Amino acid sequence: MKINLHLDLCRVLLCVPAFLLVAVFSPATAQSFEQVDAGFAHVCALDTSGQVECTATPIATRFLPPDDLPLMSAIAVGQQHSCGITLDGGVECWGVDAFGALRVPEFDAPVVALSAGFNHTCAIDQNNQAQCWGLNSNEQLNVPDVPGGFVEVDAGREATCGIDTVGEIHCWSTVEQFVFDQPIVGPFIDLDVSIFHACGLTANGDIECFVSQALRNLNPPTNGPYTDLTVTPTAICGLGMDQLLDCSFASPANFTLDTQADQYPLDVAFSSIESSTIIVFGGSPICGVRAESGTVSCFGDGPQDGNLPSPPGAPSMAGSVNASNIALQLAASVYSPTQVELFWNRLPTAFPPLSVEVFRDDELVATTQNNASFFFNGDVGDNDEVSYRVRTVDEAGNTGPLSNEILVNSVTREVGQSQPIDNPRTDSLLQITNIRSTFFGGSADGSGTQIFLFWEVENPGNVAIAGYEFRLNDQLIDFVEQEVFAGEVDTNNQCNVYSIAAIAGDGEILEFSSISLNSSSRRVFRCPG
Repeated sequence: MKINLHLDLCRVLLCVPAFLLVAVFSPATAQSFEQVDAGFAHVCALDTSGQVECTATPIATRFLPPDDLPLMSAIAVGQQHSCGITLDGGVECWGVDAFGALRVPEFDAPVVALSAGFNHTCAIDQNNQAQCWGLNSNEQLNVPDVPGGFVEVDAGREATCGIDTVGEIHCWSTVEQFVFDQPIVGPFIDLDVSIFHACGLTANGDIECFVSQALRNLNPPTNGPYTDLTVTPTAICGLGMDQLLDCSFASPANFTLDTQADQYPLDVAFSSIESSTIIVFGGSPICGVRAESGTVSCFGDGPQDGNLPSPPGAPSMAGSVNASNIALQLAASVYSPTQVELFWNRLPTAFPPLSVEVFRDDELVATTQNNASFFFNGDVGDNDEVSYRVRTVDEAGNTGPLSNEILVNSVTREVGQSQPIDNPRTDSLLQITNIRSTFFGGSADGSGTQIFLFWEVENPGNVAIAGYEFRLNDQLIDFVEQEVFAGEVDTNNQCNVYSIAAIAGDGEILEFSSISLNSSSRRVFRCPG
């Protein structure tokens, strides 16, 4: 999850034999990438022209970069966000602004190094000054005052470590294994931080681990010298002078699910490797740039196989979809006299993406690319009872049939329908129930207040759930794996609607549930209209 312009260039030019430089920098017949990094459900790669290309699973399209992203000299990918160094040394971030992950601080000089952790990011400028932003749950943003500053930084899940100007490693976190009385003596030229392990690459090409949980029984490989390294919960890998992977793996005796060596392409030459922010018991994926072609490969996914999308540059598996073949079924919820949310069966993945036209009283009132819902806040029509229908539309202008009609009375908050609805989710019998909230902190005006939402899931059919998509007033906020969400309360609206959707591995919404909450009283009930 890191890049250092100075150190990486030095490593390539000084540490790799001359006969390998042709393979690293030679033009490729396909699109040629020079760096790759992977998050929870998205992969980004930087090509030789400075353009960033990202792919995402259907549940993570909100992590993709904007169309006007400038050219970059480096990228770093976190759980739900990504950042890059622009050609003039600035930093731009995109994705989900969870915990302030997109709020880049001001730097006094051009930025030369960058690393994205789970929910925080750190960067180093040309004056060796490091700054971090995002989640500070374990003081992972609290950069220590080190003489001379830092030349490299690596952000993990709950800790950050950096290499100072004399090659020693410092870490900052409240997590016990990352708290040291003295810095780790080097000199080191690279490092990688995982949730259970942290290792450094010495100046002579050895891998030394300064954080290692004994129960994991994982020691670094010793067939160096190495030119790059990466660490996952169950593997430590280095790139040898021949650019081939050399990995050590955790003992199978200590794992129910073990990362197997045969998942790793040990006969393929890579110019760089990076581990994903996916943190699982049996292995996390690694992505690398192939030295001979400049293409991207990801591997070592273990039991999470399929969690990452096809990497940038890979042929798309999804072709165009004709909207005329797609019929939608519509449902609705009324939260207040001024708040109505429409729901339909999730759209299939398509390139370009499909849109949905929303009709109220047979008049087109909105077009959205939301996959499964649309939220009206304040604009719910002039009549007490209004009619809603939706239909799909593709880029070519083909439209699907109009859905069933939903009749919504925003005064009585009743929802009726002129035609029976066939809910595609009822087969699973899955239900999201017992949504409840807890609040912490905040100033007198309510700003800074944190909300924790908890819910339960009834799943008699044991349907596989990849995670839960969380929305605030129909805006995608987060994707979580457990039945809990933490975030800052939006005090701009007195009434906020919180929606939770159970998501399958292919992105299908299995079930959803919503509550409305009055931000003044902090109680969950129907907001006043």
